Amino acid sequence: MIRSRLVSILLDREFRRLRKNPSALMLIGLLSAVALLMATSRPVSKEPGNQAGVSVTAAAGSSRKTLDVWLIYDQRARWLDYLAQNPPESPTIRIVHRDRVPVEDGQLKLPPGDAAVLVLYGDQRETSQGIVFGKVILNGRYPGDDPAILKPFWDWFWPTVTTYHTNGLRFEQSAEPLGTQTAASVPASLEDTSVADLVTNELIATMLLLIVMFFACCHLLVSFTSQDRERGTLAALVLSPARTSEILLAKFIFHLLISLGGCLAIVAILKPIVLTQPVLWLTILLTSVGLMCVGTCIATLAKTQASAALLALCYMLGGTVLFYLATKFTAFAFVKQLAFENYTFPLLYATMKHPVSVLHAPGLGAMVVLVGVWITVARTCFYRYGWR
Repeated sequence: MIRSRLVSILLDREFRRLRKNPSALMLIGLLSAVALLMATSRPVSKEPGNQAGVSVTAAAGSSRKTLDVWLIYDQRARWLDYLAQNPPESPTIRIVHRDRVPVEDGQLKLPPGDAAVLVLYGDQRETSQGIVFGKVILNGRYPGDDPAILKPFWDWFWPTVTTYHTNGLRFEQSAEPLGTQTAASVPASLEDTSVADLVTNELIATMLLLIVMFFACCHLLVSFTSQDRERGTLAALVLSPARTSEILLAKFIFHLLISLGGCLAIVAILKPIVLTQPVLWLTILLTSVGLMCVGTCIATLAKTQASAALLALCYMLGGTVLFYLATKFTAFAFVKQLAFENYTFPLLYATMKHPVSVLHAPGLGAMVVLVGVWITVARTCFYRYGWR
């Protein structure tokens, strides 16, 4: 049975150590400052003579009818079915086959004011199961001369498709005015799309949350636990009246509070409207606990503080390499499904974009199972080798 008084004493010990070394939280403070600067700054204007950074054409088009976007495909795929099941409130999305789209003189003939997005496939290769594609090119076609008219569509499309695991498919985006090229053969050019256009506040907020959680729950835990172990303090704690489970619980509560505090600050600064989203906090909680379990295993198995810090860095870099290789090779894609971090980014990014129901949050159940496995492994490692 856990004794709350002893846990509070151990927790107070962790906070006293932090007060003696406040520089340990310097990174979280720096990331919060970055978020504050983003929230209080206005976007850089992309048009000369328009200092407000707002497209005149887009503003003028605000009085037009609700935008209809035709999502036109040649081959139906499961990710398209997923999009059809999760439509946005605005704009209206029409997912249709190319044969059902009117064409005149090789050009799309849509109702006035409607836009289109052509779904094209690339990186074709033959396998034992037939021809497969590794890339999806989304060629946006907008009426008039302002590509910003497609922004509501992209704001819905990217977080929605991110929540669907596309088995290694890579998505690329381009845009050009309607009627400039034939609908049957559109080149896979991306000159009209800037990478900066894809870097939104929601994406940056998601990345900041991931950095805060890794720092507070893995790096900082590894550093403090390895320091205790190297100095013999951890062995003294085990020999005290405190149980091993209480020592581990106090460490987890301490680092979880730091993680939640840092995430709360960033979300409150950049996207306060999502503070009431249960899926956001469930994802942050599960990811934080999972990273604390990883950090506990690293600190338990490493003999010195230096080697533990190196292993934590290797874990972060190894995960990055794994996620990249998963887009190229099916074996790595399978391994990626066993990492709870695989579900963190899509869930965080989706909740930053639009409300997500707990019952329909993709990957949340798998994440709970994986984190539960990590808790068992971390507890076993700490009980057997953590204090020796």
